[in-house]
Amino acid sequence: MRKKFFRLALPVAIMFALCACSQGQEAQTEAADTSAEASTDASSEEAETAGDEAVAPEDITGSVMLYTSSSDDYMTDIAMMFNEKYPNIDFEYYRSGTEEVVSKILTEEKSSGVQCDVIMLADTPTFEMFKADGMLMKYDYPEIDMMYEDFVDPDHMYYGTSVASTGIVYNTNLVEEAPTSLSVFTDPENKDNCVMPSPLYSGTAAYNLGVYTRMDGLGWDFYQQMKDNGMQVVNGNGGVIDAVANGEKAYGMCLDTDTNVAINNGSPLGFAYPEEGCSSICDPIAIIEGTENEEAAKIFVDFMLSKEVREFASENYFKTAPRKDVEPHEGILSIDERTIISADPKELNDTKEQDKEAFDVMYNG
Repeated sequence: MRKKFFRLALPVAIMFALCACSQGQEAQTEAADTSAEASTDASSEEAETAGDEAVAPEDITGSVMLYTSSSDDYMTDIAMMFNEKYPNIDFEYYRSGTEEVVSKILTEEKSSGVQCDVIMLADTPTFEMFKADGMLMKYDYPEIDMMYEDFVDPDHMYYGTSVASTGIVYNTNLVEEAPTSLSVFTDPENKDNCVMPSPLYSGTAAYNLGVYTRMDGLGWDFYQQMKDNGMQVVNGNGGVIDAVANGEKAYGMCLDTDTNVAINNGSPLGFAYPEEGCSSICDPIAIIEGTENEEAAKIFVDFMLSKEVREFASENYFKTAPRKDVEPHEGILSIDERTIISADPKELNDTKEQDKEAFDVMYNG
């Protein structure tokens, strides 16, 4: 993986995976076996008996509430898979754009308390904010050696579930030659013919705003030039896909994952990774500190970060896993092949609201 750093940029501390329930049970069995070897035959028999009494997934009971910005289609499939494996754990989720979910969490935190057990949103700065406020629970993932180091939070408060990179989506019926640079959005030849998601709604767009405005050669001038060139702003990546796919716009700023799902569904779209590098998110997941459903929450996080689920997400939703043992979908660059633009998530969190306010003034007066 090639990286670009700028200003106070540090390696991206992002995400990480939590051990699958079955792996946790294996670890317990191994520990029991080790203890038994150092003890008597009687204690060995006790350890084996304890291993035999491990609870099967279908016998585990509990409940878990997730707040997420992931798409409804994806979450519907995830819910079905989880309920099939853990039929006696009551799983529910609430979804909206990252910024709206964050607002909901902060409002609840000030009143009756946060009502979810797990959060899975788009960008790391958001999780840095929650971590700084003491809202996340530390959780050590046993399979951390299977993760790319750049996607592991040093404090083990949150873990990345999938890596998605922002690039250029274009309508193949309107564009003959694939673009190569973000300058496509400021080119006068494309005036009033481009669309992007709003940083005021989309966590991905808010992250891009923080990253791009700190890059040499882009900065705030890039956003002003896009505005002057008639850039349309819509709520999220889905709105970008719709506008480009139906021919309303020729180019859009969008994630590779969303674009490839649309292409797979027959939309006349192409995707290009810009030569400037990729602003990339990793959909972190974390457990809320003080949850009353801690064990069920751990099971769900383990499930989401498991090789099984990450392979499903890669195959069906083009989501690149931050695990070394899961291959990306055909046609998508691997993590090692991408030039990922990196910025310190703590710095981005510290300036996030200021950046959004500046964007709002620039685009909405």
